[in-house]
Amino acid sequence: MVKGAMGEKEVYIRVEQLFEEIQSEQAKAWARKAGEPGSWSRRRKMPLHDILTCTLAKKGLSATIEIRQYFQAAGKMEKAVSKQDYLKQRQKLNPDIFRILNRNYLRRFYDGSEAREWRGYLVMAVDGSRAEIPNSAENRRAYGESVNKYGRQVARANISALHDVFNWFILDIGIHHCRDSEIEEAKAHIETLKEAVGDRPVLIMFDRNYASLEFVNFLEKRGVKYLIRLHKRNYKAERGLMKSADEEVTLLHTKSRMRNPRRQPRELTEGKSTDTRILKTALPNGDEAAFMTNLREGTADDILRLYRRRWSIEQKYHTLKNKLKFESVTGKASIYVAQDFWAQMIVYNMVQDFITAAERRAARRARKKRLKYAVRINENIAIGLFKEKFVKLIIEDDNGLKGALFRRLTADMERYIVPVRKLKGSPRKWKYFNKYKCNQKPSF
Repeated sequence: MVKGAMGEKEVYIRVEQLFEEIQSEQAKAWARKAGEPGSWSRRRKMPLHDILTCTLAKKGLSATIEIRQYFQAAGKMEKAVSKQDYLKQRQKLNPDIFRILNRNYLRRFYDGSEAREWRGYLVMAVDGSRAEIPNSAENRRAYGESVNKYGRQVARANISALHDVFNWFILDIGIHHCRDSEIEEAKAHIETLKEAVGDRPVLIMFDRNYASLEFVNFLEKRGVKYLIRLHKRNYKAERGLMKSADEEVTLLHTKSRMRNPRRQPRELTEGKSTDTRILKTALPNGDEAAFMTNLREGTADDILRLYRRRWSIEQKYHTLKNKLKFESVTGKASIYVAQDFWAQMIVYNMVQDFITAAERRAARRARKKRLKYAVRINENIAIGLFKEKFVKLIIEDDNGLKGALFRRLTADMERYIVPVRKLKGSPRKWKYFNKYKCNQKPSF
């Protein structure tokens, strides 16, 4: 059973507190790079809060148009700066400020009672993806190169995300070299997890690339519950000896299962073992799926239903890349990659907060109207509406008017709903379309 609820008032308070942080003196300390104690202290035509707001309001346009549209929305066209001045200031901005703002935003949510849980656990998913970044020499050095379909070396980065599958927030995004290990990226997320959720119990789901005994040991040491899908080749000997579909299994530490046998802690040395629970269940298409977990709760069917929720992280990558224009980076310098990726993570979480509040209202209306299907908010349009109103929301000083803007935005999102139908599953078919489709126009 999933428990939890969310109210509109709490959403507005969280967003307003984030806006206050952006305009606070504390933000200047977060924005300073190491060794630059005096930065962001001078009075400028475009001070720090304008830099942060313009970066968050980014729509994937050219830097000149982004700046123009920002000052136009803020009603300060007479104070507009040049693209060169804006980018020079962005070079001084510590990208960590966006991670700090996101952490504080999420902490306010998870410190309350709104979070939806599964049997007392916050349920997360971790997965990696490859991201386009500007193909500059600096980015190729910082993030590595990948061969494209024409045989040319182009800059690419690995990104890894930690996603709450029931509350739909992205807790962390890592930007790494394109040859880095997904497991090491996942470890980095877990080391920072308590900064956002505190000491709440957490269950994290992983796909088949994470079925490592070393990683399981890492998770056990940090008190994290895990659910990992197994590849058909993983631990075949032990799985072949199972007498039922749900058993406690002892996995031997063999040399072939250790990536660096000489560097392992004592509990992972060759000849020892790890105890875990392995479940086997049939998928709708008849194939067998196997999972390893340290959960004691739930049957094999419960675990399969829960694991299906992991797919939401794939959907969120689609949202980030194709709806928030996550990969449309401001410039060619590598610092802009970190700034823009982390900034859009904050925007995604704010939009998701508004969508959740709007969906609660839309669901109540659907029940009153006795609609045939449940409904959800059109995410693409919701993002467009939020980007359209974002600057006005953040610069409005009158609390009454700001509250009215918040309510108007939620009501606008509520107007654009789509039915939720339970369709029969079918094998994935790879299709090739033009990049710009007539039925999927961008919202901005």
